[in-house]
Amino acid sequence: MTEEQETTETSEPRPTGLDDPRFEIKWRKKSDSSPAPSVTTPDLEASLAPASASGDMQTLQSELEAERERVKDLQERWHRAAADLANLRRRTEQERGEVEQFASMRLVQEILPVLDNFERAMATIPDNLAMLTWLQGVMLIQRHLEALLEQRGLQPIESQGQAFNPHYHEAVSEREQEGMAAGTVIQEYQRGYTMHGRVIRPALVEIAREPSVQGSDDNGSEPTEPSSTDPAEVEEIAMTTEAEIPGP
Repeated sequence: MTEEQETTETSEPRPTGLDDPRFEIKWRKKSDSSPAPSVTTPDLEASLAPASASGDMQTLQSELEAERERVKDLQERWHRAAADLANLRRRTEQERGEVEQFASMRLVQEILPVLDNFERAMATIPDNLAMLTWLQGVMLIQRHLEALLEQRGLQPIESQGQAFNPHYHEAVSEREQEGMAAGTVIQEYQRGYTMHGRVIRPALVEIAREPSVQGSDDNGSEPTEPSSTDPAEVEEIAMTTEAEIPGP
């Protein structure tokens, strides 16, 4: 080979990797296989954002209203429960107080005849014997018994000269009494008592009635004289009344 041929071969340019046709084909295939760019535009995203936010606000608003209704219902239930509890406590305390007040009512009712006998005995004592020592001791026992019963809430019913009250009085007889209005208590046969404002025994009384017309009636009969109840009969009525009085 001559020097001219070597120079010619050396001066010819050699193909590089970028000029290689095989590299160009590989590069085109690689570019074709890459994913396509997103088609979402900023304008589309801006149009979808308000609709989504509006739906979330409506959901939150409905949930808030539901929670408010639930809280309101719970508050109403709490107020009703608190009121029921307060009423129960007040009623329980009232019942306990009534039990404590009237626990001894039955015993007091049984002691009342003893007190009546004391009063009857003291009423029959002559004045000249009232200063005897032993009699003063009996009077002291009577006053002590009355004081103990008053501490338990026992109070006598005032009847003499008062208007008849069926709640406090029980009429066993009636008669005409000059100067007395009809329905006025003119005599008390047995004293009545209350305990803490409750009647435990009504008073047995005699009341005045309307005066009758003087002279004969239409049939020619004479007017009847007013009659009073026999004391023994009154005593029997009193014993019957005590037996019929129910306990507390």
